[in-house]
Amino acid sequence: MAQAFGSLPSGVLKTPEKFTLRVPDRDVDELKQLVGLAKIAPETFYNQQKDGRFGINRDWLIGARDAWLKFDWRKHEDRINSFPNFTAKVDNAEWGTVDIHFAALFSKREDAQPIILLHGWPSSFMEFFPVFDLLMKKYTPETLPYHVIAPSLPGHDLSAKSLPVDLEPMLGVATDCLHQLMLDLGFGGGYTAHGGDTGSYVARFMSMKKGCKAFHLNMLRAQGEEAGNVEELPPHEAEHLQRANEWSTRGSFYFMLHGTRPATCGLAFSTSPVALLAWIGEKYQEWADKRNPIPLETILEVVSLYWFTDTYAGSIFSYIEVVEGLTSGRRKHIPTSKEIPMGYSAWKADLAFMPKEWTEKAYPNLKLYRWHDKGGHFPGHEVPELMLQDLEDFLAIVKG
Repeated sequence: MAQAFGSLPSGVLKTPEKFTLRVPDRDVDELKQLVGLAKIAPETFYNQQKDGRFGINRDWLIGARDAWLKFDWRKHEDRINSFPNFTAKVDNAEWGTVDIHFAALFSKREDAQPIILLHGWPSSFMEFFPVFDLLMKKYTPETLPYHVIAPSLPGHDLSAKSLPVDLEPMLGVATDCLHQLMLDLGFGGGYTAHGGDTGSYVARFMSMKKGCKAFHLNMLRAQGEEAGNVEELPPHEAEHLQRANEWSTRGSFYFMLHGTRPATCGLAFSTSPVALLAWIGEKYQEWADKRNPIPLETILEVVSLYWFTDTYAGSIFSYIEVVEGLTSGRRKHIPTSKEIPMGYSAWKADLAFMPKEWTEKAYPNLKLYRWHDKGGHFPGHEVPELMLQDLEDFLAIVKG
């Protein structure tokens, strides 16, 4: 059914190749062997705590490891391949020719609106599959009002092999590649960028590009003078902002670790799949809405893809640039358009938050602001119905 949405639009300027993921049997077997042989650290006061304040719980990790031994990767691989997948060779002045992977739902309508969905870390393009499912239930290829593109970000998962290792990756260059992808697909007349986490940074960079006509974010925080008077905020916004600030104090040290010691992190967590599971699994547990936890199967799917593609070490490059800006003051702001339409969806359990009044002042062309009383850092997994509703409402506003 999904493959019916795989016909390229007539305006494509550079044809991408169809892509099918097939992890070699030896890699699947090796992963199970490594998981089975993995040593779990002995009990300590800290890893026995179940509230997450000291990180991952030892019992959870043992249970997750045991579940991984029974995990059917091929089932998840089949789900990936059930959607139209492509790889495109994108030319970039800094990186040369780069292979960009993306999953897509293409419309047969001439007036379909292009939108690119940009994931963050440690997420992947698979976060948008629940949204894909909802779109396919609601529309046919003939009625779908959008062309929906969900790439693997450069350096992540299936968009990593062709990146040059002798050049330091930069968010701006990654953005250039994804913008060029949209141009090559024939969407230079105007597309919308949507992003969360790292993807929100990329979407903001893209908002400065000619051809990007609107952008919508799932994550936003005030930068410098954008912050206003906390005492004037509505109670629910003040409470959300307080939780976000508390997390910045206690929960964001991984951010500094990625940004200052990417070599050590990359080498250490790429050595053991269970170490990678602990590191990434912690984020899915802590960052999601605890009233609706992300299933372990989803976490294992994400970590398996990182392991099979061996891309954790290269996927954390964006933190380096952001941390350098924070510590040196050389770049205090992420380049963001104040001219084109902008939308922002805030989720009650998310780690970052920007109140409505502050957002309206900072972004004079704000067209949609929604605060949801549920959902966390991974809304595509957690609340896809709400996320899709916000996107469709925003796209309707943009279309006019």
